[in-house]
Amino acid sequence: MIIKKQNSPFLWGLALLLIGCHKEEIPIHKRPSGDYIANSVGIGEYYENQLYFDVESNSIISTNLKTAWDLAFESSKDGWHVILNSGRGMAIAKSELSFDDLNSTSDAIWNWDVPSGNLDSTAIGDWRDNSQVYIIDLGYDQDANHLGYKKIQFTNVTETNFTFVEGDLTDETGTTIDLAKNQLNLFTYYKFSTGAVEIAPPNTDYDLVFTQYTHVFHEPLTPYLVTGVLLNRYFTSAKTYNDKPFEQIVREDIEGLEFSTELDAIGYDWKFYNFEEGVYEVDPTKVYIIKTNAGFYYKFRFTGFYNELGIKGFPSFEFQLL
Repeated sequence: MIIKKQNSPFLWGLALLLIGCHKEEIPIHKRPSGDYIANSVGIGEYYENQLYFDVESNSIISTNLKTAWDLAFESSKDGWHVILNSGRGMAIAKSELSFDDLNSTSDAIWNWDVPSGNLDSTAIGDWRDNSQVYIIDLGYDQDANHLGYKKIQFTNVTETNFTFVEGDLTDETGTTIDLAKNQLNLFTYYKFSTGAVEIAPPNTDYDLVFTQYTHVFHEPLTPYLVTGVLLNRYFTSAKTYNDKPFEQIVREDIEGLEFSTELDAIGYDWKFYNFEEGVYEVDPTKVYIIKTNAGFYYKFRFTGFYNELGIKGFPSFEFQLL
């Protein structure tokens, strides 16, 4: 998805929101339906946190600030894709200039990763057969401060490592980085000022990520930071279910359903902003069926977006094993 970037619509959208590797399938024996479980998590008033949540244990496995990483590199032996941290509205633009000559964002045509997480539609694309240099827009922190720009040139990938050259836009020569793949995770995370960083838990340890992420709206085309839930790429899937009220859904109702592995299958639109009241409201009739990466099915819905002090960014929800 390629768009000529305009700063003002994105900043307007950000400001509005601030206020307001696959594994082989293993047969799973059906378990008795469980009790209703209620919980809430704290993304934060300014949506600063990324939370990795395991449905079966009803627990947050790990948490990091959304500013803790910039890029993620596919970690499998044959992996070569590179994705952006969309929680900050990061974008990338290809340049026809050499690394030494590139020193400006003039005439940049920006590209964002698709929110579905489809690796065939990454902003960077397939870099392996060219010497392309890219400009990276590092996006915004939770206070809407712009984090600047970098430039990068990917040069090689092997079963164990990525090699690339990175630097500031003003650098005539960059720094060559040899990044080892962390094969405990689907991706190896990287921050320009730090190097490799530990972010996501091991692949099988979580199902959902509570976070901001970039969605691109149409008419007009506008990148926009939204706050919601993304799936773990490692065999977690989900489906919106509207055929019955939440309380009446049983395991037999979901037999034969097709589930989506798109990262935003749950997404952000379980809530909406009530402009008259000046608050976010949750639609409790919107129900999701989640298939965990361990193969168990849960019905799931959101019940609120504020904590007991009335602070936004604290989604509450309930779920039940089917």
